[in-house]
Amino acid sequence: MSRMSRASRRDAATGAHLERWLANLLHYGTWLAASTIAIGLVMASAAAWAPRGSAGAAVGMRIMSAGIALFILLPIMRLILMLGVFVRQRDYRFGAIAALVLAIVATGLLIGAA
Repeated sequence: MSRMSRASRRDAATGAHLERWLANLLHYGTWLAASTIAIGLVMASAAAWAPRGSAGAAVGMRIMSAGIALFILLPIMRLILMLGVFVRQRDYRFGAIAALVLAIVATGLLIGAA
């Protein structure tokens, strides 16, 4: 009986670790993406006051685009983290599900890029 309780405690602990890692990834990733967009916005706005011929607006727009790309990549990074955790825990069923979803996302990206 104690063997079963140890296994269930271990599963609960690893589940809590996964949830914490996912929460941190999404929390800090959101802050990073939002900060990147804000920096790009400030640079693009400051370029409006700069003399003509300044490349500040274009650089600001590129930085904002990078921030948007970070927001788009957050769910993909979540899938990669989950896949790694599930494989490390030898939970191959959920690892296969995460890999399948990641493959579907990759296929959609490839089809959309074509």
